[in-house]
Amino acid sequence: MKTMMMAFMVLAITGCTTTFDVPYTLGDPKNASNYGYHPLDPLPIDLSSETTKPLDVLPDETIRLAVGTVSGDGGISFGPAKIGVEGKNYVVVLDYIKFGTDSLPVMLTARDANGNRTASIAATSSEANAIVPVYIGVGLRLTANIYINKGNVDLGSLFALGVAAKAEKVSGTLVIQTLGVSGPEISSLIPMPSEISESTIQNAILSLASIKAKMYDPKTLISPRVVGVYNTLGGGEATINGFISSILEKPIKFPK
Repeated sequence: MKTMMMAFMVLAITGCTTTFDVPYTLGDPKNASNYGYHPLDPLPIDLSSETTKPLDVLPDETIRLAVGTVSGDGGISFGPAKIGVEGKNYVVVLDYIKFGTDSLPVMLTARDANGNRTASIAATSSEANAIVPVYIGVGLRLTANIYINKGNVDLGSLFALGVAAKAEKVSGTLVIQTLGVSGPEISSLIPMPSEISESTIQNAILSLASIKAKMYDPKTLISPRVVGVYNTLGGGEATINGFISSILEKPIKFPK
């Protein structure tokens, strides 16, 4: 049986150091889906006390659709798959984020006898020999957790998911989140979908558009968070968990 490359966390008495194995080559097709953008539930940052207008330090905006395949152990691998097949679980995430990009410094060890390398979060950027991009900002997120009941389903379109739900080809739930955006007028705009359907998806997208329009409203509270990471190391869900553990233990100072 081939040895699987897994990640593990080592907790020291003085703090938390996260380590994880990375593949022999970044071009390994077997692990290709483990690389790239991974949306994260919002994680705290250390916002500079000099920042009086957080939106001013978030220069970039994007809308991104990410499709993840759920494995038997509950892990999620985001990759290029756009067609869902019968009997599989998937996560489809639509993100709008206004963000700035920071970095997570990583120290990669020399390869061992089996050709594997171990990565750990470096204490400072000067000690790192690899950098993982981290997206810090605010935004809106629509997540569909689905199971394919029958046939194949187009996962690249939320409206196609609604049509498939109407035909009883898929079942699942919708989750609507604001990422670092809150306030009394925001809370009232968040819908409470009970199922996946054409109408709930349409209502959710309209609600997110209304919330986006209020982002610059003086009454809206803006609190930047870590909202995503671009995995350049591979290693799948375990690597992402390592990033999360490190960020929780020592929030990134932003802007630097």
